[in-house]
Amino acid sequence: MDLDLTVIILSYNTKDITSRCLAKLKTAISYSEQKLKNKVTVIVLDNGSSDGSLQMVKTDFPWAYVIGMEQNTGFSKGNNIAMRKAKTPFILLLNSDVYLEEESLYKAIAYFRVNPNCDVLGARLNYPDGRLQPSAGKLPNPLNIVFWIFGLRGFHPKGKSYFSKAHQVGWVMGAFLMLKKKVFDATGGFDENLFMHMEEIEWCKRITDRGFKIWHVPQIEVVHLHGASTDFDLSASFANELKGIKYYLKKHYPVYYLPVKFFLLVGLVLRAVAFWVLGKPKRAKVYLEGLGVV
Repeated sequence: MDLDLTVIILSYNTKDITSRCLAKLKTAISYSEQKLKNKVTVIVLDNGSSDGSLQMVKTDFPWAYVIGMEQNTGFSKGNNIAMRKAKTPFILLLNSDVYLEEESLYKAIAYFRVNPNCDVLGARLNYPDGRLQPSAGKLPNPLNIVFWIFGLRGFHPKGKSYFSKAHQVGWVMGAFLMLKKKVFDATGGFDENLFMHMEEIEWCKRITDRGFKIWHVPQIEVVHLHGASTDFDLSASFANELKGIKYYLKKHYPVYYLPVKFFLLVGLVLRAVAFWVLGKPKRAKVYLEGLGVV
């Protein structure tokens, strides 16, 4: 079984973080190549950074193949551009704010060998302090999207038990997403209409529809800073997630969009009122702003 791998990293104004990511990646590559005798290629696509990231990668990590974009193409298009250049049977999409353990690549590739039913793999993501970061779930549908906006169990499971063992899931987070290249070839990659947020979930929907299997494997652990590429502005993340959900519904469940929109609006108002009462006006404002998105 050919276990050669292409690792793809998108960089956007995270110079120091990207540098540490690549340093950690180099250690993981050395371990994997020693254990599996495979070849690991690295592609760094810089999305028009203005902080010197592009030159830093070229100077400090000459073993990486660098693609420099003139402007920020977004997560979806940037990864698609890089994946088209991959010639290996496996691809890993790795956020620039993800730090691998020494054995991360080795364990991930080896898992494909022992589980032939796995076509796409997501790892356990941890915050820097070691806490679990939920990173997988069920595919959204009209019902569980309504549950989600009302704070009930939706497509974003939070319970530790869900992430405690390897099992098949509907989607995994794009921060660490390893796949067989044939999955990309069959599906065409991310929908480039989604600039950032919900793009991996929408792709996982099409991947699943084509009969491929997606697995969450917690035996593989990495650290994810989460939000570093957006300067930790999570209010923008929520707005973009709402935009993504709207697009997802219109694309995959168009008949249900208007009924679900009603519940989304009601849920956003209730969230805003609740956080205003709790004395958290900034959080309430995030949900009020969401009314203009859905």
